[in-house]
This record gives sequence, structure tokens and C-alpha cells, in this order.
Amino acid sequence: MTIQNAVGTIRRIYVRPPDPQALVSWRDYAWRAAPDPVKAAEEHAALREALGADGAEVVVGETAVPGDPDAIYAYDPTLPTDRGVITLRPGKSGRRDEPAAVTVDLTGAGLGLLGTLTPPATAEGGDMFWLDTERCWLDAATGRTTTASSRPERSSVMAST
Repeated sequence: MTIQNAVGTIRRIYVRPPDPQALVSWRDYAWRAAPDPVKAAEEHAALREALGADGAEVVVGETAVPGDPDAIYAYDPTLPTDRGVITLRPGKSGRRDEPAAVTVDLTGAGLGLLGTLTPPATAEGGDMFWLDTERCWLDAATGRTTTASSRPERSSVMAST
């Protein structure tokens, strides 16, 4: 089973539930409105149920990222590959604890650590994606979340996949 595929059937997926205590920091993370913690938890439970009903194994992240409501966006802090996880470095400084937490969860679920993006480079999973099982589009965007300086380092780590 490959995980280097952004368009195929989901067989295994990593999700992070909303942390009610972290949601109070929504303004600091440029959210447009205050989230409803109860509704967020209900929607997340429904998402997990729907994914499971479609046959996916749902891996729920449990490592805390205190004060970071964006930690629910599980796709951003890492780039999973068939050979292991590449830990990224988010552009928002408030999100910089996410990669370590996600790595704990994913290595606990059986994925190895393949590489880590280091300062000053920044990159987020939402700015890159797998075109197919062999090719990853690494430069979908550059700006606040993914910097051009991360290109050589991402390419170097990706060469080993």
C-alpha cells in the first residue's frame, strides 16, 4: 500500500482532533471567527466515522500541541512518503511544535522518520502534494508558509524516496 498518492482511495489516514483549550487562541492564528468547540468535536467525530465506514484505517493523533488550534491540520507539518515521514518546518512560528508532535504519533503508528527540514527553510504539506506514486510537486507555492530556501533541502531529502 502506497501513501505517496493524493488522488487514490484512502486506505489509512492520520487525523488530529480539535483541542478545546487550543481553540481559544483562534485570533492568534488568524482564524476568521471563534470556533465552537462542541461543534468542532462533533464534526471531527463524524469525519472519523465516515472515513472508517469507507474502509480507511483512521490513525488519531494524540500528542498535544498546547495553545495551537492549527494543529488540527494534520497534513501541514509532515510529508509522508512510502519510506518514512519528512518532518517539515511550518511558516507560522506558533506552529513549530507540530512536526515533533506529529512525528511522535506517526512513528508510533509504524512510519519511520526519513528527514527533517531545518532553519531557515520553511515548508508546509499544504503547499506540496503527490502527483502520483513517483512524483511529488514540491513547489506548489512559495510565500509565508513555504520558502524558496527550502527547495534544495526538500529536494535532497526527496531524492532518497
